[in-house]
Amino acid sequence: MEMMKCVVKEQKGDGYVVLTEKPIPEVGDNDVLIRVKAVAICGTDVHIKHWDDYAQKRMNPPTIIGHEYSGVVVKVGKM
Repeated sequence: MEMMKCVVKEQKGDGYVVLTEKPIPEVGDNDVLIRVKAVAICGTDVHIKHWDDYAQKRMNPPTIIGHEYSGVVVKVGKM
């Protein structure tokens, strides 16, 4: 099983953000798999880490976080 590095908000509360490894997900019919080459941290990530009101209304840990990235498309679903 191939693995990927990812940042996970493990549970509710201030902190609980870890760099870990998870299995690379399967590509569904409407999905694209991207090999990430560069990442950045944005304001949303800070809200999530500190578990403020903004984050509490928008997510339910545990979940992989991050949406500021650049990479190469390696697989495309049927679309």
